[in-house]
Amino acid sequence: MSSSHAVTAADFRSACGLFASGVTVVTRRLPDDAPYGMTVSSFTSVSLDPPLILVCIDRNARFLRDLLPEQAFGVNILSEQQQHIAARFADRKEDDRFAGVAWSAGWEGVPLLGGVVVTFACSLQQTIPSGDHFILIGEVHQIRRHKGSPLVWCDRGYHFLPAVGRAEEEVEERRS
Repeated sequence: MSSSHAVTAADFRSACGLFASGVTVVTRRLPDDAPYGMTVSSFTSVSLDPPLILVCIDRNARFLRDLLPEQAFGVNILSEQQQHIAARFADRKEDDRFAGVAWSAGWEGVPLLGGVVVTFACSLQQTIPSGDHFILIGEVHQIRRHKGSPLVWCDRGYHFLPAVGRAEEEVEERRS
């Protein structure tokens, strides 16, 4: 079946934007050892054995420059309170993104943000070119879980997950 209407980039972006996703900041060290990070919403698990994740990154992103096989990188799932962090790491102005932001070094020194709900420290296993992005597959070497609820992005805005189905104590913690 063919369509007389070609899918435009704007239509495709708008339609895909209706799929709710978590908000992450993907981090790494640059060759000069400076921390670098960028906001990414395209993240998912790939495999349990071995534990693998993937992120999709625009092929023009600075994150990809000088990225080496097996290099350590982190995926930080932001909490509901971190909309400002998502915006900061999505800003085209890349200087000083880490200034005033709590972070610590994880596995292999990868920068891991504070206040997030979970961090994954990974090694780059595969880079797959696909369209205008690269798919990075990473093997997870360290996971740090923290209390909180994840920030969600859908339909060009931030959202929060309701506490439906959670234990009463978790609901009470969230309210305080």
